[in-house]
Amino acid sequence: MSPAKLPRPGLRILKSALAVFLCFLIDTLRGDGVPFYSAIAAILCMQPDVQGGLRVGLNRVVGTLIGGLYGLAALYLLRTFLPEGTGLLQYAIISAALVPLMYLTVLVKKTSATYITCVVFLSITVSHGLDLVPYVFALNRILDTLIGIFISLFVNWIPFLRNRKAGQ
Repeated sequence: MSPAKLPRPGLRILKSALAVFLCFLIDTLRGDGVPFYSAIAAILCMQPDVQGGLRVGLNRVVGTLIGGLYGLAALYLLRTFLPEGTGLLQYAIISAALVPLMYLTVLVKKTSATYITCVVFLSITVSHGLDLVPYVFALNRILDTLIGIFISLFVNWIPFLRNRKAGQ
């Protein structure tokens, strides 16, 4: 295909790039240094229209809060009751903890939030590494994800970036 015949990038692509940049900007202002989680959330939450963005955004907020709080609790329990150096046992416990976590999304009738719930939970329980204060890490990951969601909703809401149907 010649360059003259390539389609132009769609509005959703451009909105996603803008949302990611705004995540980077907010992260720079916060001084957190980990814009990955907000950028990913912004991309995953971007939808072709405001209504779709709100639907997906609400699921992501619910999933983030459930997964984040559950991850905080699991992290506390792992740090309190599990001796250091038990990597495989820790991974087995984290894996088993996914079962009640996913079931919780069924009970609250938010099965469409299951995957983000698990992603946030795993990012907190697995990715905290050797942080001296893992709870601060966990709270920042929850905040990062929420920032990405809200930035995506904001960018999707901007009137001049909305996808207009022909004749409107």
